[in-house]
Amino acid sequence: MKVPVRWLQELVHTDLTPAEIAQRLTMAGLQAEHISEIGTTWDRVYVGLVERVEPHPNADRLVLATVVAGEHRLTVVTGAPNIRAGQKVALALVGARLFDGYSDKPTMFTLKPSTIRGVRSEGMVCSEKELGLSDEHEGILVLDPDAPVGVPLRDYLGESVIEFEITPNLVHAFSMVGIARELGALIDAPVEIPPLADLSGVPRDDRLVTVEAPDLCPRYVGVVIENVRVAPSPAWMQRRLSAAGVRPISNIVDITNYVMLEWGQPLHAFDYRFLHEGRIVVRRARPGECIETLDHVGRELTPDTLVIADANRAVAIAGVMGGLESEVRDDTTTILLEAANFNMLNIRRTARAQRLRTEASARFERGLDPNLVWPATQRAVALIRELNPDARVTVLADAYAAPRLPTTLAMPRTEIPRLLGVDYPDEVVLDVLRRLDFKPTIQEVEGVRSVVVEVPTYRSDISIPADLVEEVARVVGYESLPETLPWGQTVRVERDPMRRLIDGVQDILVAAGLTEIITYPMLSEEDLRALTPYATALPARYGFFARPEHDLVAARNPLRSEWTMMRPTLLPAWLKNVAENLKHTRAVAVFETARVYLPRGVDELPDERPTLCLGFAGERHPVDLYHPARPVDFFDAKGVVDVLLPRLGAVDIAVRPIAHHSLHPGRAAEITVRGKPVGILGEVHPVVAEQFGIPAGQRVALAEIDLRAVFDTGLRDVELRPVSRYQSVEQDFAIVVDEAVPAEAVAEAIRSGAGPLATDVRLFDIYRGPAIPAGTKSLAYRVTLEAPDRPLSEKELERVRSRIEGQVKRRVGGALRT
Repeated sequence: MKVPVRWLQELVHTDLTPAEIAQRLTMAGLQAEHISEIGTTWDRVYVGLVERVEPHPNADRLVLATVVAGEHRLTVVTGAPNIRAGQKVALALVGARLFDGYSDKPTMFTLKPSTIRGVRSEGMVCSEKELGLSDEHEGILVLDPDAPVGVPLRDYLGESVIEFEITPNLVHAFSMVGIARELGALIDAPVEIPPLADLSGVPRDDRLVTVEAPDLCPRYVGVVIENVRVAPSPAWMQRRLSAAGVRPISNIVDITNYVMLEWGQPLHAFDYRFLHEGRIVVRRARPGECIETLDHVGRELTPDTLVIADANRAVAIAGVMGGLESEVRDDTTTILLEAANFNMLNIRRTARAQRLRTEASARFERGLDPNLVWPATQRAVALIRELNPDARVTVLADAYAAPRLPTTLAMPRTEIPRLLGVDYPDEVVLDVLRRLDFKPTIQEVEGVRSVVVEVPTYRSDISIPADLVEEVARVVGYESLPETLPWGQTVRVERDPMRRLIDGVQDILVAAGLTEIITYPMLSEEDLRALTPYATALPARYGFFARPEHDLVAARNPLRSEWTMMRPTLLPAWLKNVAENLKHTRAVAVFETARVYLPRGVDELPDERPTLCLGFAGERHPVDLYHPARPVDFFDAKGVVDVLLPRLGAVDIAVRPIAHHSLHPGRAAEITVRGKPVGILGEVHPVVAEQFGIPAGQRVALAEIDLRAVFDTGLRDVELRPVSRYQSVEQDFAIVVDEAVPAEAVAEAIRSGAGPLATDVRLFDIYRGPAIPAGTKSLAYRVTLEAPDRPLSEKELERVRSRIEGQVKRRVGGALRT
């Protein structure tokens, strides 16, 4: 929120500099992020008086203006169409630094004397763009009649703007009045409330406003004002709006924005001519109802969208933006002024669903006080009457079924020293709370001496005694709290075993050349359908996990409208990330460790399973002198899994083929540890890959592993063995087995026969052909044998070969090929 300091000083009188104001408010919890200065570049620019305007002797579209600014009296050549004698203007002298009014980018130049069509010009009368105030360059900036002639423009028009970061819980400070209340409490100065219109004598007609959704609209005030004249706002209002970051439009629209900034209450003005039957209906949108909003975008409304309607149609999206058909126009003479309070959650959902976040919705989303509606209405009417003296309020309606009243809160007097470690005198505590408009007293409450306060309705952040303690501490000053070193015995830190496992997974995969990614934990039903070819139905398994019997965990407040549920698998987000990365690189190797959310039952918290998804896409290696280009395949993902699981301490690891909707037939497998399934492994079905935006023909290999399931199998500590001083021996074995026998089963039989002497078993060739019986295959393995304490003799090697032959025959029915 941008706060012009001059505006703030009108509400609370202070001699503090902008930097001091920012510091005091920051220390009290309102973080000032930036201070910008308007007018710091206005050296040699003064308030000038136009004495006379004469035609240029050699140009029809130029004039000669004689301008006086103190001791300076200049004749300047200008083409401004709005310059008149008697005006107060911004006069720049030679040497002034100004913005180029004809450049699209903010470009500055130094003003120099020039001769224009034979007439010498020693200065310039400036437009708003040349001063850096706005993009307006059609005419010169005309100052107010009371502008003091001869003073530097910086002293008259310069401004300091403090930008605050208003957190969601501080909605009471999301306005000029709110900031003034905070500053007034800090410096013990009264807040000057701006003039409000007296509406007590205005006729009331409840038929003007009908609220059909009181759960979404606690209060709605409508005021009909006749004899208004739409025109540009006065310069002082335009300057304040511009300084606060709001573009001036017209007096009526500017007043609604001005009051929103001043009081924090959004307003809207309808052209009364275009309200059918001249009345307002606050209701939920009808099925299929549409509206064109002020940004000229047609929007389809859902039944949970709150709309402001007339007798026939929606004329505004409540709390977000008005409709184009009922906007205030240049010929508008009668308006209906709206000031209302809406349900914060509904406005937040609507703004996100429509992808339309406005200044109004930003305030309603935080939860405004319904009692703020009335003073905002009074202030807007007062400003309309000020700018339109002939305007007349004819009727109003105030639909407020359940008024919000101040609440009473008691804080035991001992809470302050208990929570802060320091106490303050009673008079200090009461004075601070009085400044904050809490009307404090000290009373006995259930036998306990307590400070009892009346919490204003606009302080929705005050609900428990600790909140009052915080108010006292921040106004007195957090810097007054004593600095005390902590004492006592620290609790022994024990790392969560699952956290250690996840850290180990991440370290191993990064060392293997993969890059970690982080994705959002929400998805849509369409994402899950895309896990099956042609997205015809939801898959039987979401990645590794079986589809739950209960509905997935729904998101009440999704970050995006399409993210309706918490993910039961990492696959959709991982595949989308791969698709994006393939736009920029030919080789993708990424992994994610995150939680999936599996429903347990109705009204139960979900099972949050730590899960790993890893894999490759595109080329395995970029082509170079040493690596030919080849696409990734099943074995790239399997190779990483083969390294990962043993290093985590998993034992008895096996891979068996399965059928899976999301994976390529014949290239899909299930990973087991000690006989228990812990994950899936395979190449993504080509159609599924295309449905996630991966180009046709790109192979994708992945694995999804349930880390909780891996942990529950009982991981053993990884054993480190010393490097043998003796030379290892490599032996090759060609084993003929039936075609259906998995290579891993043969390798396991070899390991069983070789025992601890086998340090590595590696498949290096597969043969099918006439040299062996039909329906069989020959698998060639290279086995590395090594003893830690001796060189292996030929007799030992013969015994190892014999045991391997026996185990292969017994376990897989294989025979050594001669």
